Amino acid sequence: MYDKQPGPTMVQHPLEFLAEIERREATAQEILLRDTGAPWTDLLAEYVDALTGLATPGTAATGYIAAYGLDEGHAGGCG
Repeated sequence: MYDKQPGPTMVQHPLEFLAEIERREATAQEILLRDTGAPWTDLLAEYVDALTGLATPGTAATGYIAAYGLDEGHAGGCG
């Protein structure tokens, strides 16, 4: 005669839910990256070489610290 009402349900905290999604997607992304067969070692080496090429040797005035082309720009957004 009466429909049985379900008991109170536990609602997952929104931050826990987002963390669960993040973990699940990170795992899926890792699997996809691994399965692509891309030469990650070679790509990383080329990337590092390209970044190294942006460096210019420092001068005595700067303590011989290398300067990078991006150091003087506005990359990353300035306030």
